Amino acid sequence: MRRSLRVVCRDSLAATPTAAVAKKRPVKDVKVEVKEEATAVTKPRSSSSKRIKKEPIPSPDKEGTTPEPPALASKKASKKELEKAAQLDTYLSFIHTRREQTGDSNKLVGAHVSGASGLENAVFNAAKIGARAFAFFTRSQRTWTCKPLTPDTIAAFHAAMKRFGYAPGDVVPHGSYLLNCGSPDAGVLQKSRDGLLDEVRRCEALGLSLYNFHPGATKNEISVDECLDLIAESIEQTLRQTTGVTILVENMSNQGC
Repeated sequence: MRRSLRVVCRDSLAATPTAAVAKKRPVKDVKVEVKEEATAVTKPRSSSSKRIKKEPIPSPDKEGTTPEPPALASKKASKKELEKAAQLDTYLSFIHTRREQTGDSNKLVGAHVSGASGLENAVFNAAKIGARAFAFFTRSQRTWTCKPLTPDTIAAFHAAMKRFGYAPGDVVPHGSYLLNCGSPDAGVLQKSRDGLLDEVRRCEALGLSLYNFHPGATKNEISVDECLDLIAESIEQTLRQTTGVTILVENMSNQGC
């Protein structure tokens, strides 16, 4: 703050120009006004100073979790992608070695593998254990309704099959455990037939030629012959609406919905 002082006098204090010596007169009725003025102090900006861009701090989401800044998340994602790529290269080398070691055998030995978090992972998991053939679920095996396959999922599966050298006949997708295509219950029978058709169509989309399922059970409510007729009708209905997929009937121990 800077203070300015202004003195106001009713009588003139200035001497006349012609007077060599002016006699001082007493000052009367002096009025003093003090006025405060605000003075802004500006710090000079250094020419060598550099602007540093700061990443915005993400706000917490609905669950109260604060996501990582974009730059940090990108670095972690890149590192994770590199690690996964290295893993897949290892699997690829392993399955090639296994095929060379067992090339003289006509038996394709494998296992049922997981396709969680992407059906292409079923291919990766099969190669990981050196399986020359494998089975997997094309959808959840314990629910009646499932989301359809997306174009990205289908493309990723095809790419994985090609990269790891699996042929369509090397893969045997397994049907849902809920299916009972010989059920005496009309509601369960219809849902089973819808599920059978959906799963075979998934095999078509994935470029696979085989599909395996447990046909059903009598539930001790109908005869075996009646149950077999229902199963045959279910399979025929599916075959009329699909092409290129052979349905395999797996034996079972009187199980089914």
